[in-house]
Amino acid sequence: MNNELRISSPADILGFIPHTLGFVPSESFVFVSMRGNTLGATLRVNAPAHTDPAGFAASMINYLALDELASSVLLTVYSDAAPETGTPRPFHHHVEAIIAALERAGTPLRDAWLVTSDRWKNLLCDDTLCCQPQPLETITDGHLNAEMVFRGSTYQKQPGTTYPPFNGPEDTAERIDHAGHVLQYSEAINGRELWSQAIGATGSISPDTTVQLLACFQYPSLRDTLMCNVIDPDRTDADGCGNLLMGHGIAPDWDRVDRAEEAARALITGAPRTYRAPLLTLIGWLAYLKGQSTVAAEHFTAAMEDTPGYRLAELLDEVVNQGTIAPVAADEATAYKKHH
Repeated sequence: MNNELRISSPADILGFIPHTLGFVPSESFVFVSMRGNTLGATLRVNAPAHTDPAGFAASMINYLALDELASSVLLTVYSDAAPETGTPRPFHHHVEAIIAALERAGTPLRDAWLVTSDRWKNLLCDDTLCCQPQPLETITDGHLNAEMVFRGSTYQKQPGTTYPPFNGPEDTAERIDHAGHVLQYSEAINGRELWSQAIGATGSISPDTTVQLLACFQYPSLRDTLMCNVIDPDRTDADGCGNLLMGHGIAPDWDRVDRAEEAARALITGAPRTYRAPLLTLIGWLAYLKGQSTVAAEHFTAAMEDTPGYRLAELLDEVVNQGTIAPVAADEATAYKKHH
């Protein structure tokens, strides 16, 4: 996608970032690697709070080194924080440490910007005469943002889970529980077949199928199998699927992954409270595989709020909070490519 877009100004680059992340960052550092004049990988991390500047810079270099073709780096700081006393910019010491570390790594910082809640400016230029702050409208009204929207790309104003509260039939929970009973004691419900059809369907999932699939996802062993089936449709159980779940040694059909996410989102809207956790966890896991750690963490949190103590969400949340990047996302050959 990057190769096809014409980027002619900083506003275009700032317009590109929310589209590639899926949301507008806040209190974040966003790095974009450059391969000559072509945009490479995008990395978003929380703005450093109490971390040592040198340590923070070193960890960023380790992440950015995953793009072996990078020749330089762009940085955008999204923050409303005030500059530290006696310094010209927010996070001054962290930015200086990053500049030095990138120089040592042979991928120098090519440019940097600061984006606040109402304007943006060059982060490295301290001359207010030649580096006037610009309104955010110059980003959203820019050529590249318009082209991305024309192509069908959208993003949220902020990261998070935007699912409406359940407003379906009052007996839905009872019907899900009944379907679960049928699932346990008969072969009338084939979860893998229903899930495969839901992923492949072009229309909406029927109410009956929604109830049956929601029942299937309530059982951990079947839930794990259905999750694995997103990546490996032929797998009949989840035994030995640890590497798959962690994103090791897989090359997903990303179009199928996106369709599975759409199906999971549809199921969530048909699920009463306390029945949503498995689907929220599934979407969070798919976001982890895509390298979208912020979206993943938001969904794991939502799953734990829906069903306190939901173990799979807790475990995956620990993985994301450790800063782990899924191997499938770290390898350019297998990393997620957004379709339009």
